[in-house]
Amino acid sequence: MKFPRHAKVFRGQLDVAAFAGVFFCLCLLLVFSTLLVHSPGVEIQLPEIQSASIRGVEPPVINIAIDAKGKIFFESQIIDQEALQARLSRVVKQFEKPPTLVIQGDANAELSTVISLCELASKSGVARTLWATRVRPFEPTSSMP
Repeated sequence: MKFPRHAKVFRGQLDVAAFAGVFFCLCLLLVFSTLLVHSPGVEIQLPEIQSASIRGVEPPVINIAIDAKGKIFFESQIIDQEALQARLSRVVKQFEKPPTLVIQGDANAELSTVISLCELASKSGVARTLWATRVRPFEPTSSMP
């Protein structure tokens, strides 16, 4: 049985308003989806420095973060100082050469907490301890008269 064909090739003009409406709806969804997504982690405001002579750190590196309230974060988990020393000792033994500890301390964190972490790290076998900072963006000076 043969069915009659009623389909014809479209020869008219496309309505741009419909495409524009769909495009703007997609743009709104994209903007709102990125604003409403919660990014995981803890907010740490690193202290700023003005120096331009920044050196990199050679591996192996161990990272520890301290927030403004004094909480210590190691391997994405909150940890107290007693448990940190045991875990640091285990991690240091995994490396061939002594690692460098990078402390990402909040600018409002207590200095006594950071110093106790440095002492704890040296007892655990860490070679060097560095404090992470954020370099201020270069601000050009106007030399025009």
